[in-house]
Amino acid sequence: MKIEFFLILLSLGLSAQVLNPFEIDFPKKKELSYEDYEYLQMCLGQKNLEELVDSICPSGFFYKKNDLLRRISSFTRQTMICREKNLFPLKVHLEGDPSEENCVVLGCSYDKSYPSLLRELVGALREIGFKGGIYYRIGGYPNPTGEEARFAAVPYAMKMFMIYEASLLGYKNVLWLDCSAWPLKPLDYCFEIIEKQGLIVESGRPNIQVLIPQTRAILERKFGIDFSKAPHVAGWLIGFRMDAPFVKRIFLDYYEMVRQGTPFISITPEETVLTALFAKHAPSLLSHQNLMIAAKTQDARLMEGRGKGVKFLIRSH
Repeated sequence: MKIEFFLILLSLGLSAQVLNPFEIDFPKKKELSYEDYEYLQMCLGQKNLEELVDSICPSGFFYKKNDLLRRISSFTRQTMICREKNLFPLKVHLEGDPSEENCVVLGCSYDKSYPSLLRELVGALREIGFKGGIYYRIGGYPNPTGEEARFAAVPYAMKMFMIYEASLLGYKNVLWLDCSAWPLKPLDYCFEIIEKQGLIVESGRPNIQVLIPQTRAILERKFGIDFSKAPHVAGWLIGFRMDAPFVKRIFLDYYEMVRQGTPFISITPEETVLTALFAKHAPSLLSHQNLMIAAKTQDARLMEGRGKGVKFLIRSH
């Protein structure tokens, strides 16, 4: 009965907190034990969103139904902890120069090659001369207010949680990087943009193909936007000046969307939500020339990108 009522709500373009398909029954608590993480991981593994996707994915959707299922289920399969392999939640704060207000934030699960990519990136940040703080997690889950653990299944929600967590350490300018990123240039440009404009993000032309009609209706109705005119936001790099008033509004609404869950049902879950929030709250997004290139180490495109001053390489992962 619950799933049927939920589907009716989706068909009407509505949502309800009590019907968040990603939510886990877990008490609000800031400090999580190994046993807590094992319980959360067990709950994540029990999430099955296939029936939901089968029911709401429209015929003629640009992407295959399995692609939508894979994307929204991505965090139900995360490895937070594994005692048998001696993998325990790791939280590290590498403090920089005391005068620095800048911080780079990284995070990943213990899956695939993510931990090694993250550790390599930490080294690269210092090699290019970044003197600010570096804050990262491997495994576990960011839980700055004590409620985030309930929403660990919400796909890619943890990026904004980690940014907020870093701000609680005292940093004003916070830059999230996916662990697949690799800096080809110093980070001065990124933090100058954050300081002056309040945010930095890579955005492109609108992309409504990633949206199912129900998700689009929920977000357009809530924020009074038109996705066909909203620049699509990329999630690999997100930076904020945390004291900017519009940034505070973005985070308040982001948490509301997480509590509902349904706005994250798309091919690009967190990007879709951020696209809506930036269209509502952020100043006009400026394009950033030569911000990143996806290429292999020996790829000719990488050599071309270096010549053009590309600032980040996105590595295969």
